[in-house]
Amino acid sequence: MSRLMSTDHVPGAALALIKDGRVVLERGYGFRDLATHAPVTTKTLFNIGSISKSFTALGILQLVDQQQVELDTPIIKYLPDLRLADPQAAQAMTLRQLLSHTSGLPADEQWPAQVPPTREGIVDEFASMPLTAKPGTRFQYCSRCIVLAAYVLERITGGSWEAYTRIHIFEPLGMTTASFGPRALEQAPDGARPYRHDAVLGDVPVAWGRLQYLESLAPAGGINASVDDMARYALLQIGTGTTSGPRLVSAHMLTELHRPEIAVGEDWTPSARAENLYYALGWFTADVNGAHVIYHFGGNPGFRAVIALVPSAKAGVIILTNGESNAFTDAASRSLIELLLR
Repeated sequence: MSRLMSTDHVPGAALALIKDGRVVLERGYGFRDLATHAPVTTKTLFNIGSISKSFTALGILQLVDQQQVELDTPIIKYLPDLRLADPQAAQAMTLRQLLSHTSGLPADEQWPAQVPPTREGIVDEFASMPLTAKPGTRFQYCSRCIVLAAYVLERITGGSWEAYTRIHIFEPLGMTTASFGPRALEQAPDGARPYRHDAVLGDVPVAWGRLQYLESLAPAGGINASVDDMARYALLQIGTGTTSGPRLVSAHMLTELHRPEIAVGEDWTPSARAENLYYALGWFTADVNGAHVIYHFGGNPGFRAVIALVPSAKAGVIILTNGESNAFTDAASRSLIELLLR
């Protein structure tokens, strides 16, 4: 970890390793704040980026367990006022499609660069976004689509996605310090400060204002958590939907979360290409040295994160950083997974 951090200019990182269904290592490396030389600990909060999508998927499947929603029922049933550019699509689009990025709505890079400051504003954007694929046929990574799924959850539960996630996921798992959005992270007593590496200036702090879009986009990228928090979450995912506390989701729904839904095309190259790359519901799936891995990465200004789990071996790796090196998270997670599976 220390060698790779030095090579790839990562100021601070936290690591958790899981083997045989238990946490065998949790450790912090480097600094959460370079100005004060405050060290990273296992309690340090990082933005986990798009790993947040798996929490939204879990929340939806909890509601499926409770028969409050159905994955394959058109979401117009839950959002009768929803407007899409294609009226036919509005009558057919499902939660399964939103959570697996197969709704036919365009990928992130085709949406407006400016994210609306409210969730309602994001939902309003859908009325002017044309479909770029037939629903259910193509993987198009769409963060706003995850927000739309969370908006369904909010309508069903009558509260915010944040409140639901805190009460029904964070609290049962003992994720006591996890939070939402850049303001909460900036104010946290043990929060990591975001950095980018400049070839001339070295490690430069990222302005918190650059992360403001995560307030409304939180269901797709705005969760803050420590590696200790994330280890608890990982144990839930590689188990049967329960930890030492109450059951959070049925074993059947957990299988549904992890089951490959759509092949990820060759045009998807944000990081190292994996074998048999698919997307499930809130998770990527792939094969690594013959082992079936579920994983997700997270990347926002000043932060990179990865969680990679092998449910069959009850093993996993979680890495959280306050730098912007995809090379670091790719190399470290892949080599550590291979070590755990020996």
